[in-house]
Amino acid sequence: MSAEFSLESISRSKAAANNAVKSLTVEQIERAIANLSAAAKIVQQRDALKAQRKKEVAVKKLKSMMNELGISADDIADTSKAKPIKRKSTGPKKVNKVAPKYQITVNGVAHQWTGRGRTPVVFKDHVAQGGALDDCLI
Repeated sequence: MSAEFSLESISRSKAAANNAVKSLTVEQIERAIANLSAAAKIVQQRDALKAQRKKEVAVKKLKSMMNELGISADDIADTSKAKPIKRKSTGPKKVNKVAPKYQITVNGVAHQWTGRGRTPVVFKDHVAQGGALDDCLI
C-alpha cells in the first residue's frame, strides 16, 4: 500500500484510519496529525495566493477593457443607482371595499349589503314577506 493511497483512504473513512494506525504509537499518531495540519496550512496559503493572483489578473483585464471602451468607475457607479427590481408580493391582494347598496333596519339594527355575494338572511326574509329589494336601496 503506497503512502498516497493510505492517506487518501484515511481521508475517506474512520475505519481505514483505524486500520492504518494499528501499528503506530500515540506519539507517532500525534506527530502525523501535527505534520498534516502544517501541510493543510501550507495548502490553504497556496490556494489563497492563487486566488489573489487570479483576482489581480481579472482586475488588470477589467481596467484595460474599461480604458478601451472609455468607461470610468463613476460610470459604473451611476448605473448601480438604477430602479430596484420590483418583486412580486406574496400574501392576500389588497381589495377595494365596495360601498353598500342596500340597507334594512330590523329590530333597531341596521343591516347593510353591497349587492354582491350571497344574499343575507334579513334581506331574503324581507323579499319572502313580499318586500322588494328596491325598497331597501340606499
